[in-house]
Amino acid sequence: MDHDALVERIAEQVRAAQQHGRPVEFVKGSVSHLVPNPYREEGEIPKVDLTGLDRVLSVDPEAMTCTAESGVTFVRLVEETLKYGLVPYTVSELREITIGGAVSGCSVESESYRFGGFHDSCLEYEVVTGTGEVLVCSTEEDADLFHMLHGSYGTLGILTKLTFKLHPGKPFVRVENRLHDSFEAFWADSRERC
Repeated sequence: MDHDALVERIAEQVRAAQQHGRPVEFVKGSVSHLVPNPYREEGEIPKVDLTGLDRVLSVDPEAMTCTAESGVTFVRLVEETLKYGLVPYTVSELREITIGGAVSGCSVESESYRFGGFHDSCLEYEVVTGTGEVLVCSTEEDADLFHMLHGSYGTLGILTKLTFKLHPGKPFVRVENRLHDSFEAFWADSRERC
């Protein structure tokens, strides 16, 4: 199913659930963070199927940008962007974290001291709202929504597509172990590095 048809199916599922005034649960292809509720009967809460949102849609090597669906894992994303010699500015340290989860879940990684969170490299989001409306937002269009999506844990809508910046991927990473005898020495060294 192509991206637009998939997003329309998701929006229809949200609208159907909203008509009945009922909460929804997401069926995802990635790790579910839904806590089982022993008091809820199976099928009582409508499901919104997000399992198809797992494709890298395009990589533009000249503009150094990528557009991908929200269920793409970082390991898959890096595999695809490295074909062009590019990588995301911030990559999750957990291979199976999705790019939508990194934005919605407020992901901060060890390289965030330099590039910020993954959301800081994002240029545009496509979102299905709680009423089933499909919106595209950026720093210039619906900027408030764009900035509020980071760390919203899905409460403002379902991220379906993200466009973000890439930078050149280098063949090696330099790692240096630095030992310290005290917290004060560690802190002074950390401040100098930052």
